[in-house]
Amino acid sequence: MKKHLIYILTFLMVITSCAKEEYLKYDTSQKDGVYLEYTHETDSVFFNFGFDSNVEHTFFVNCMLMGVPKDFDRKVSLKLSNEKYAGNGFIAAKPQYFSIPSEVTLAKDSVRVMIPVVLKRDVELETTRAILTIELLDSKDFEVRGHSEFTISFDDKTPPTPPWWASWSYGAFTKLKGQLFFKYFWEMEQENKAAYEVIVQRWGRNLDKTPNSGASSPLNTYRLTFMQYVQQKMWLYSQANPGLNLGISKPNFL
Repeated sequence: MKKHLIYILTFLMVITSCAKEEYLKYDTSQKDGVYLEYTHETDSVFFNFGFDSNVEHTFFVNCMLMGVPKDFDRKVSLKLSNEKYAGNGFIAAKPQYFSIPSEVTLAKDSVRVMIPVVLKRDVELETTRAILTIELLDSKDFEVRGHSEFTISFDDKTPPTPPWWASWSYGAFTKLKGQLFFKYFWEMEQENKAAYEVIVQRWGRNLDKTPNSGASSPLNTYRLTFMQYVQQKMWLYSQANPGLNLGISKPNFL
């Protein structure tokens, strides 16, 4: 009997405790919030046009909803603060260097919107590094809550000679040669996807994962592959443009 009484008392105590416990609830009367998704490693980024022959490059910054999705579109307001971190080797990005919207649309039923930041190649960026910062603003639809800014620095300076560069095949390294090399290397994804994916898995899309020199160089490890898909095309390009004096050797497949 005493054992049954203990069980009953314990049960009543649990019920009473649950009845008194208060649970946090989302206040549906408050305005929803937005914030920029980030980690301490990704709230800023650097980009060098160097090996990319394109005249524009687009970053997408994740803007997240803090609240409840709605069945209608809403606007997220943005502003630029390019002077905020200028100095110490960076200039505030000029208008001709980039394109950013003043607002983006969070679509109905969505919890995320991507903010497009278009960087534009400019001759001035060959000798200087620019910086821009985007910030979220309070608006009629949202309040800013949490992380609210993202910074991008960028330039078009000549990258250093890659440690895997084979000057005996490609001549002295230049920015143009680097651009041609990666143009043809990235095209390999369409021409020999299996080989391309193996190489990228080990050394990265820009072949910058170490070790990547000497015996561990991708050009040594996959010599015939790079000769076929990259060096051969670079040699043909050099033959079609003799005035550039690129000094690309004709590949020897023997």
